[in-house]
Amino acid sequence: MTVFRAHWLAPWFNHPFLATELTEHGLLLHLKGEQQPLAWHELNAVPHLEPGRRLYRLRLLCTQGVVELGWLPKSVAEELQHAITLSWYRYHSARILPLAQSCLALLEEGYLRDSRWQQLQSMLQQEPLDWSQLPLPCGLSDQDAAAFELVATLMAADDEWREQCCDDYCEQMLAEHAELFDTLERHPLTPAQRLACVIDEEHNLVLAGAGCGKTSVMMARAAFLLASQQAQAEQLLLLAFGNGAAAEMTERLAKNPDTQGVEACTFHALGLMIITRATGKRPVISALAQQESARIQQVASWLYELVATDIDYQAKLEAWLRHHRFQLHPEPDYQRVAREWLPIIAALKLHGEPPLASLTSELAGQLALIQPLLERYQQHLALHNEIDFDDMIEQATELVHLGRFKVPWRYILVDEFQDISAPRAALLQALKSAAPELSLFCVGDDWQAIYRFSGADVSLTTQFADFFGASRITCLDQTFRFNNQIEQVASRFVTRNPEQIPKKLATLTRTNSPCVHVLPVENDSQMDAIARILGQIAADQPEASVYIVARFRFSLPDAAQLRAWQRRFEYLQLAAQTLHGAKGKEADHVIMMGLSRGKYGFPPEKNNTALLEALLPIAETFPYAEERRLFYVGLTRARQQVYLLTDPYIPSVFIKELLQDGYPGVSRWQHN
Repeated sequence: MTVFRAHWLAPWFNHPFLATELTEHGLLLHLKGEQQPLAWHELNAVPHLEPGRRLYRLRLLCTQGVVELGWLPKSVAEELQHAITLSWYRYHSARILPLAQSCLALLEEGYLRDSRWQQLQSMLQQEPLDWSQLPLPCGLSDQDAAAFELVATLMAADDEWREQCCDDYCEQMLAEHAELFDTLERHPLTPAQRLACVIDEEHNLVLAGAGCGKTSVMMARAAFLLASQQAQAEQLLLLAFGNGAAAEMTERLAKNPDTQGVEACTFHALGLMIITRATGKRPVISALAQQESARIQQVASWLYELVATDIDYQAKLEAWLRHHRFQLHPEPDYQRVAREWLPIIAALKLHGEPPLASLTSELAGQLALIQPLLERYQQHLALHNEIDFDDMIEQATELVHLGRFKVPWRYILVDEFQDISAPRAALLQALKSAAPELSLFCVGDDWQAIYRFSGADVSLTTQFADFFGASRITCLDQTFRFNNQIEQVASRFVTRNPEQIPKKLATLTRTNSPCVHVLPVENDSQMDAIARILGQIAADQPEASVYIVARFRFSLPDAAQLRAWQRRFEYLQLAAQTLHGAKGKEADHVIMMGLSRGKYGFPPEKNNTALLEALLPIAETFPYAEERRLFYVGLTRARQQVYLLTDPYIPSVFIKELLQDGYPGVSRWQHN
């Protein structure tokens, strides 16, 4: 064993240090009259070499203080410093090597998600020494040197370093799977679409403006996860809100060899699956939940029974009906009342009663009339051992929380996320909590959030990270549907509400002429005006598609009128829809009707939904925020031209804004 000795003059000058030797367990210091061991774990840093005129000394920072090894010739001091440093590193390598291996395993999992980053930080914080500030000695094995270098790098890493790791991962994935993104859809995916597919945070939100190819991104994300071997087909789940959307996704997944075997379903089907697997018994869904006509009929029947058996209820109901101009003779139209009150019953069941102090006496009176109907509905479900769809989501969430459902998915992809309600979001949270490695990928557009009346909460999109936690938000910036003139009108209009997330959309098609046309037309002349517009379209584009849309169904032309126009303009593709029904569809031209002020105008100024308002998610403060988004949906159904039919005497406030606030891309037509 090598002994490192102080200069021979050290004892003559009464210096206590004479020599040292390195052992497996540390240093053995030779002092005057004694030997003092210094274990490796007592040494807190590498030795510091301090030169003198002729002799050197090493300062050792130990747990009990500083130890000096002096009177060392230069060559001895340098050799001893290196030997101590190398042995000290080798001693700690027994701990650093497994730490580095654990860190490397996390880094090799792929995208450096927030949870992985936090786990790395936690592991490194348990390491007592800061290796980022210590020099790496020569002589270590390659394995040990790599381990210390990795730990040192991670200890010095900050959020900027993590961001660079995420960027590097994305660049690598984009390069490796460029051919997939080039060929998966009919046209190659845009750079923003590709990036959205490869980012893999805990919670991912892709904001896809109208016509930006959100469904293509959903399909490409699934294909990428399979191609990159980050998941098997059975570990992916695509969620939609409606049966039609789920069926469309299922068909597209099955047709593409890159996504075969991936499952798509609705939230309700997911809830049914969870309950069935967790309990071993398939729940019975009430017919009242599945058929609106059955619900209306049943609620009307309960109203009739209450009136027949409770004189006080009858008097209060008739007073309410009279106040709201319902016909009472020969008897009230209970089916009409049931139809109007069904959304309130559903909201009351889902959200519970609002504080009575927040209601006016009129609303409190209406609430008292509706509560017995909710009680009968709940009694009906209990008596028949049935549940409805809201029960299904609630029960599924509870079963996941209780650990009775084993989550089989690593990735859940959600379509039309802007339509999500708090209970559905809670179900997603429960699944994520039960499977921490699960990643959520949500595609939606807060500009098209139009279903608050059914419980959707746009704040879950606009405040996505606040609700879910660690998140990445990507915006798709290319629309394939409409031209630049429609885009600048629609985007400026919807973002007048400052609570909407700002986005910039580029368009493939550009034109210099206005493409949004305002036509002042009296109510009884709308059909003639539409016929003239159809004639003009047919003359220019005989086979064009035309959507006729309105805020309310009763504002639309009836089936007979549509058939007459179809016979007259044989090759045009005509369809009529409410604006809610037109969501997700598109046509060459859109004709929007009913743009007036009033109780059933657009936006509607009716007030008979005040109780429902009190039960729904908190409304935005910006006036007509959801109606503004609905108008945006109408504008963006058109690929080429939009025609807005407005009352010349009481025009919609939306039309007045377009005309008076200097919107480029809007023209005013006059029809004789």
